[in-house]
Amino acid sequence: MKFFAASLLLLQLWSEDTAEAFTTSLTRPLARSFVGTTQLQAKKQTRSTLIKPKFDKAIKPKVKEEEVFGAKFFGGNAIKEELFDEAAEERATKLSKLYPPKDLEDEEDTSIYNRFMDSEAFDNESRILAQRVQTAINQALYEDDSDASSTSLKVSDLYSPTLQWNTPLSKSKTSKNPLEELTNSIEFYRRLDCAIISAKTLSASDAAVKKVEIRWNISVVWPNFWQSRALITGTSTLTVDTSGEEGAERILSQTDKLDMGGKEGTDVIKTISPQIQPRFWDLYHVGMTPSTENMTRMEPSNSNISSGAFSSYSLYEMPPRLVLQPSMEDDGGRAFRNAEALPNHAFTTTITTTGPKQQRYVPTSPIEVSISRSGDGKSMISWNIPLPPEFVSYYDELPLENGELEDGEECKYAYQSRRLAATLPYGGGAQDTEVSDIRKKLYEQVIKDGLKPKLAEDGRPQFFFLNNDAKACFTADGGLGMAVYEWRPDFTKPNEVGIELEF
Repeated sequence: MKFFAASLLLLQLWSEDTAEAFTTSLTRPLARSFVGTTQLQAKKQTRSTLIKPKFDKAIKPKVKEEEVFGAKFFGGNAIKEELFDEAAEERATKLSKLYPPKDLEDEEDTSIYNRFMDSEAFDNESRILAQRVQTAINQALYEDDSDASSTSLKVSDLYSPTLQWNTPLSKSKTSKNPLEELTNSIEFYRRLDCAIISAKTLSASDAAVKKVEIRWNISVVWPNFWQSRALITGTSTLTVDTSGEEGAERILSQTDKLDMGGKEGTDVIKTISPQIQPRFWDLYHVGMTPSTENMTRMEPSNSNISSGAFSSYSLYEMPPRLVLQPSMEDDGGRAFRNAEALPNHAFTTTITTTGPKQQRYVPTSPIEVSISRSGDGKSMISWNIPLPPEFVSYYDELPLENGELEDGEECKYAYQSRRLAATLPYGGGAQDTEVSDIRKKLYEQVIKDGLKPKLAEDGRPQFFFLNNDAKACFTADGGLGMAVYEWRPDFTKPNEVGIELEF
């Protein structure tokens, strides 16, 4: 009790003394211009997931010069340093992200997922602009301006000098555009990452000035001693000048809106404060995993949709998101309980959690699982695993498990549109016999309150199960590498049985 009293006192002191730093340091996730006059003083973050050990300055570890094997170059020389230019290769990779090949849409490669080519998330008119914005964010957060290679990547200005920027967040006096504010905020947070996950054109594509809505996810690690992780989701409406050459559009105005910011999307405190407070189970299992990045739960955007006065279920909206979707046949049923653990073919890497080469990773929660019937009558298990912005942001092509899948197994990435859901708390697992009774109770309650369940292709309601006591752990350069299942007593009812509803 003394610990929680001290924590509340710290939060009170924070609200009085650090509120201004909080509002000025929280960032907006769209792009900074690449002009030579831009001065960015914050220290950039590293993309490596390796946690480097600290050495005594008096003891200098020996660094062995390594050669590259398995790749022979023309001329009979296999030494990388002589014929392989790392800086040139890195620049070429980044430039290819800015301006992808025009015929990329015609190519199909099932071993990777190119998120910018997903027509569910990006339309043809906004795709290249969204890629430019993401690349600008990555340069602002991860690349050192003093690096000579970064100066050669400067492109035409992304923002107009007369930019009109409307945001619910306070801006520092030195920031001329959102990306400068994003870069300056690195000094405040322990970690800051931002991913553009979708974009759509709101006006005619052939107009000289068009409007584009970009959806983004920001993840920050708060500078408190329990290192709270907050997920901030929202949208930015851009007015874009298209009179220049293709791929050189300039943003004239930007209006930001927070998903959790109330009806107007402007309430910053409402968005952040529930996430930076100490979470009991994160503290109880301290040392097991870092603080978790939890799924955003919004109030229903339709004011006519609400739960009954005496209803026991929670009603909320899930904003659009990117997920990893493994699936498999449920051969064993309740006896094998395959739905209660992620399948092996969902993992794309391994994570070293101890020792001198331990890796930094990001846990996300909850893990969603559903059991349904396929067209041929087979029972299928599928999962929705939320992806963290740090993993999504830097890679257009997300890796998939490269082994051979067995019959009935599948794994893919997918963009999920917004969803409306009702859930009841439950303390057991997804394949408990009691789940059937809870589903029936939930279905009857939503029907009584005038809500319409969303039906699957077989005509049945779409039920799902949220494992809030499970965490999916991602590294920035490898993807899903570990799943952690926490012990929580059943009487706390940590998990949820849910049903998807029509808007």
